[in-house]
Amino acid sequence: MTIVFWWWWVAAAILLVCEMALPGVIFLFLAIGAALVGVVLLVAPSTGLEIQLLIFAAVSVAAALLLRPILVQRLHSKAHSTLNARAAALIGQVVTLDEPIINGRGRARVGDSSWSVRGPDMVAGAEVRIVNVDGAELLVEPR
Repeated sequence: MTIVFWWWWVAAAILLVCEMALPGVIFLFLAIGAALVGVVLLVAPSTGLEIQLLIFAAVSVAAALLLRPILVQRLHSKAHSTLNARAAALIGQVVTLDEPIINGRGRARVGDSSWSVRGPDMVAGAEVRIVNVDGAELLVEPR
């Protein structure tokens, strides 16, 4: 039975669907291998099944070795570093004090909530910049 190039492309499409539906990133590399074997078969249709499977395996492993570090780096980029740390995502924002900072402590309105703040004494209504987070308390400085 002869395997024609488009069978490999269908296999690549199915593997991409699996990649989207299942956790992990392994099916992406297999899809790359299948798609490339389809291209090889399109160019050289007399390629034997053993060679096709060898190309599929080699390209899939090579894609995993070369692309995985890039994907890991992108997934763990700085943009996602504050995903589950709401307070850390606030650093750099300018907010208005709800209550004055007296003896280094006060409150500020951040979005629809009120946060404890620590910083130099200031009057209510002053704008401050969030410079750091200490637990559930925001460290601020005058704007």
